[in-house]
Amino acid sequence: MRLSLGENNNIQKLRNFTEWLLKIGDGLAGDTTDGESIVHIPSDILIKNSETVLDDLIDFVYPNMLSNFSVEIYFKDRAILAPTLDFCVTDVNNKMTAGLPGQEIVYLSSNSVCAEEGNMELELDAFSPEILNGINCSGLPPHKLVLKVGAPVMLLRNIDQTNGLCNGTRMQVRRMGNHVIECKTLTGNKVRSIVLIPRVNLIPNNETLPVRFQRR
Repeated sequence: MRLSLGENNNIQKLRNFTEWLLKIGDGLAGDTTDGESIVHIPSDILIKNSETVLDDLIDFVYPNMLSNFSVEIYFKDRAILAPTLDFCVTDVNNKMTAGLPGQEIVYLSSNSVCAEEGNMELELDAFSPEILNGINCSGLPPHKLVLKVGAPVMLLRNIDQTNGLCNGTRMQVRRMGNHVIECKTLTGNKVRSIVLIPRVNLIPNNETLPVRFQRR
C-alpha cells in the first residue's frame, strides 16, 4: 500500500499514520490480551453509523463511482483493504459489483483433493466438494466469483511476469467469456495492455489448511 500526500496534509501526521498502520499489520498496536489486541481507532477516521457503515465506506473511497468507473485512473488510485479474508471481504466485493451497471456473470470453481500417497481415500471421504468450496485463504479466489464489465480485479498469482501479469497487478474487466476473461491492466510495467486471463489450476500453500487441494 502506498500513501499519497495531499495538498493539506502534514508530513509528520502522515508519517505517524503510516507507522500506526505498520504496527497494526505487525500485531504491535493496542493492548494485547490472550493473543488478541484491542486497537483504538481515531475518531476522525471512524465511520460511526453501524446501519450504513458499508455504504458510507464505499461512498468515501469510491465517490461518484457510476460517473467515473470508465475513467482509467479511478480504480487505480483507490482500494478498500481488509485485515483478513473473514472481515466482510465478500460483502464489500458484492456491494461494489452490485453498484456497477450491466449484467453480472458468475464463475464457479471446481475443487478437488490433491492425490497423496497413504490416506487418499480417507481425505476424499472427509472433504466433500461442499467443504472445499467453502475454504477461503490467501492466494485463492473465492469459489463463487461474481463479475461485471468494468469491475476492478487483482491478480493473486504470477501468470506471465514478462508481460506484467504478476501477483498484485490490478486490472479492469473488459469482456467475459465462458473460459477466459479479457482485462485491461491498470498497474505494473504494461499499463493499458489488453490481456486474457484463462482458467488455471491453483494449489494453496497455506500450511494451516486441513487438506491439500486444487481449485480450478
